[in-house]
Amino acid sequence: MSTTNTRRGLLASAGALVTVVALALGGSVAAQASTVKMPDRSGLIITKHEQPDEAGTPATGLPQDTGLPVIPGVTFEAYQVPLNNDPMTDAGRAEIAGIDLAEAQGKVSGVAATRSGTTDAQGQIHWQSSAAPGQKDGEDLGAGLWLVRETAAPAGVIRAGDFLVAVPLTDPTNGEQWLNTIYVYPKNQTVEGEKTVDNESDFTVGSTVTWRISIDNPSPFNALTGAYEPAEMFRVVDVLRDEYLSTDATGQDFTVVSPAGMVWGQDYTVTVEPGQSAGTTALTLEYTASGLDRLAEAPTERAVMELKTLVVKGGVIENSAQFWTSESQGEPGEIPGTSMKYGDYALIKKSAGTPVGALPSLSGAEFMVFTTEQDALDAQNDVPGAKDKAVRPAVNVPGYDPVAGTWTTNADGRVDITGLRYSGFANGESFGPGDPRYVTYWLVETRALEGHQLLAQPFSFIIDEDSATQTTEEIVNQYDRNGFVLPLTGGAGTLVLTIAGLALLATVLVVARRRSLAHRAAA
Repeated sequence: MSTTNTRRGLLASAGALVTVVALALGGSVAAQASTVKMPDRSGLIITKHEQPDEAGTPATGLPQDTGLPVIPGVTFEAYQVPLNNDPMTDAGRAEIAGIDLAEAQGKVSGVAATRSGTTDAQGQIHWQSSAAPGQKDGEDLGAGLWLVRETAAPAGVIRAGDFLVAVPLTDPTNGEQWLNTIYVYPKNQTVEGEKTVDNESDFTVGSTVTWRISIDNPSPFNALTGAYEPAEMFRVVDVLRDEYLSTDATGQDFTVVSPAGMVWGQDYTVTVEPGQSAGTTALTLEYTASGLDRLAEAPTERAVMELKTLVVKGGVIENSAQFWTSESQGEPGEIPGTSMKYGDYALIKKSAGTPVGALPSLSGAEFMVFTTEQDALDAQNDVPGAKDKAVRPAVNVPGYDPVAGTWTTNADGRVDITGLRYSGFANGESFGPGDPRYVTYWLVETRALEGHQLLAQPFSFIIDEDSATQTTEEIVNQYDRNGFVLPLTGGAGTLVLTIAGLALLATVLVVARRRSLAHRAAA
């Protein structure tokens, strides 16, 4: 159950859900009126619940049907508070009534716990002599004042504060009877997190994308004081696969954005080190004492962090995170991850009508990629600045010139356009062509093969899991440029006319010369 702002606002002014004052003090006072012999012990059943949206009915020691989700796996210890008087006497009961939680905590400091137990599948611990053999966690508690302390909780569960129980307790519905078993219902705040990614406008490998981690505020609510207190600790770990993602080695790309005003290196620290698995990098963001204080001062706000990473390789890139709120937390809380998808496109260049031996290679055709048809048309028509809008992956792959932003075919006419965001996947979500985030890519040929015309119009394609291998397209250009060239521009036809003209002129000159010589001889 995720902690909401509404819930935390309501609980900030709510009283204790487990009314330890009633258990510790009310029972001792009521006991004075009882005419039944005071028992020297009673059972204790702890039922651990999730914190509700609103404060529930105060506990009285009697069983309750709260209807709230239970929490298994929570460990409690019980400490018998040292007294100066016999708890079975009026003086002892008066002494118990005068001890508050802080004093009791001081009295048990350095004292070993008398009981220990972990909540079962029903969220319960039975320190009860009459419990069934499979349920019994210990015998009844002896008369006196007991401090019950939560020592460990599962991932995502904030440890609750200590509480007191006075043994025995008078039956609140019958002032002349004692309770054989005391029921208490401590509540725990649960913490959940989520992770998102924003890469809607990051179309290429080489882009810097932002991951956002949002976690319920881990500051526990103190039912006795009615205030939120700093969490015991708060640590978030994000592990990157080096093959796909990289980040700044100093950790300054991992920042807290909420609550606002948190200072990197002061309210939280970030360490960057090799992960436990080979080929990974672990980033650990840990709140300092001042950061924990600031979280407690803003209990209605979630803890929100952002991590900027560079996408260094295409593929299905998954990323999740983990968090800790207690040193005793055995397993980390899991933050469900999200993913990005970057794929490739195989372009195969073909030539139509090529004479045998006229074109030994299909290399040299150049293309640019755009995310809209209009940008592609503008680039094709040499509109100023249009080619600057080409998709430019910042990668070093065969066939790509990152300076010019062009892809060039090899001798087989092939070029693999690498590392483009899936057309129908962004921000961790799949969507169809009708979604505004869906992108159709457009190819523009900026340089044709030798002896060929440029493609007459842009060519569209999409990127998905099949585009690199199963959706290979053939881009065909017509050979024989002469069919598109006017004779007077210097084509082969012009050359024939020029040679014929020169031959005719030479003949005229020869004839004229002979006539001139003949005329002189006759004279």
